[in-house]
Amino acid sequence: MNNQPGIIRRFFSFCWRFLDFSRRFLLNLIFIGIIVSVIVLVSSDEAPVLVPDKTALVLDLRGDIVEQKIEIDPFDALLNEAYGVQEEKPEVLLANVLEVIDSAKQDDRIEVIVLKLDQLRSAGLSKLQDIGKALVEFKASGKKIIAVGEYYSQGQYYLASYADEVWLAPNGYLLLEGFGRYQLYFKSALEKLSVSSHIFRVGTYKSAVEPYIRDDMSDAAKAANRLWLNDLWKEYKTDVAAQRGFDVSNFDENVESLITKFNDAGGSFADYALQNQWVDKLVTRNDMRQELIELVGKNTSGESFSQVNYKNYLKASSSALTEYSDDDKVAIVVAKGVILNGTQKPGTIGGESTAYLLRQARFNDDVKAVVLRVDSPGGSAFASEVIRQEIELIQAAGKPVVASMGTMAASGGYWISASADKIIASPTTITGSIGIFGMLMTLENTLGEL
Repeated sequence: MNNQPGIIRRFFSFCWRFLDFSRRFLLNLIFIGIIVSVIVLVSSDEAPVLVPDKTALVLDLRGDIVEQKIEIDPFDALLNEAYGVQEEKPEVLLANVLEVIDSAKQDDRIEVIVLKLDQLRSAGLSKLQDIGKALVEFKASGKKIIAVGEYYSQGQYYLASYADEVWLAPNGYLLLEGFGRYQLYFKSALEKLSVSSHIFRVGTYKSAVEPYIRDDMSDAAKAANRLWLNDLWKEYKTDVAAQRGFDVSNFDENVESLITKFNDAGGSFADYALQNQWVDKLVTRNDMRQELIELVGKNTSGESFSQVNYKNYLKASSSALTEYSDDDKVAIVVAKGVILNGTQKPGTIGGESTAYLLRQARFNDDVKAVVLRVDSPGGSAFASEVIRQEIELIQAAGKPVVASMGTMAASGGYWISASADKIIASPTTITGSIGIFGMLMTLENTLGEL
């Protein structure tokens, strides 16, 4: 009797062994490649950034301007840097931007700042104002600022207005629309699904829960929103008009004025912006490069103007670390993001984790005072109370606490600030939203209809 497997069985057995070998080989190859990349990246010394003499600092901010970055897994960050992968939601630390501008002000090698803001995403008006003040101080040193762009969003243009000259591409885009607030409402949708909403709310102007109990904005919410939106728009117009040297009425806040001027500009957004004195001139990409070459000369390749970008200049200006003494200190605790219970990573406020930082400041004898930097829309009432109680313990230990509000300190953000010895806010800080709410949705009626 012949016990040898048949030819078909041997064929499929060979195919399986080949596929299994290929799979393991490829996985091992990828694994070894990752290990080698990490070892090379960690072991190699990064070349120092060389800032040319007589050069331009290109302030090419990419992402959201924030008080504190969201924590990213170090291994993921390492791989992203090794393979040149861009972050999905890049963030720029406000403190770093201010540091770079201040360093450039004192750096004889930097002759001009070029604002290239097309990758700048969201930034609260208070943060933009802080950067604007730093740009004013830079100009006071006798140096020039030029803003260049093919288009400007409303936030990007706010910073561009601080430049000595604002350049826009001939086919570019710029339109200032003001501030607004838009909200989806789900009451009717929930009723169609027979979802029961159990709402508990305290506070007339506590509107965060309205989308689940209404199909439109309440009169109280409209009044509150109009109040802070009008204040923000007034601040925006006042600042931009002051920097550009025109009247605050030069913003075309009605459709008739906009259409008339737009038609006069031949339907061109760029010409419309130029006629409104929002920009100084319309310049092509090549002409932009040539004019900047005349200011600071060519780069080493001779293809563009001499320049150092924001990221590289930050590395160069941060290389010389400032040494601090072990004497009396002021602790700065950043409370940025939504307030949640428990321990949270940077970029989110955790009741336990933020209280722990405050507790460290309380027990540190070298710390004589605490600044709580708040940039939060609120969140958990329980977590907010945990943090607030820790602030009272710091005060009981004889250390003053100052709450410094950033773009937003609403609801729980105001709660954790309220016990401070002093509260300092920006003119454009959004604060308030006093009140609490609880919500529970049940599906007993929905299940009954299935």
